[in-house]
Amino acid sequence: MSIPHLASGQTASVLPLGANLKNTPTTALFKAPHMEVCRLVMLAGKQLPPHAVAGPLTIQCIEGEVEVELDGNSQRLHQGDLIYLAGNVRHDLKAITDATVLLTIVLLGNGG
Repeated sequence: MSIPHLASGQTASVLPLGANLKNTPTTALFKAPHMEVCRLVMLAGKQLPPHAVAGPLTIQCIEGEVEVELDGNSQRLHQGDLIYLAGNVRHDLKAITDATVLLTIVLLGNGG
């Protein structure tokens, strides 16, 4: 069963999951024609392989610690840190500890 996306005017909590982190799936909170927001739940050691998306994006660390690698440099994000990446910037993301991040992507073209 898929989790429904937020409708206009609805709210969702993005507070740290704490003890519930390991039992909470990654969730697309909403997707509109030009923007998508997801809460990624990443257990320690999980890595998203190097990739790039056409539009700009932000990654905000809600809890835990993640490492973003881009252009051969690594940056660690801790709770409350946010990083902005321009479109087409190749990057990867690795959870150093169990973590949740809020990912916001600007979708270009047809929204997909």
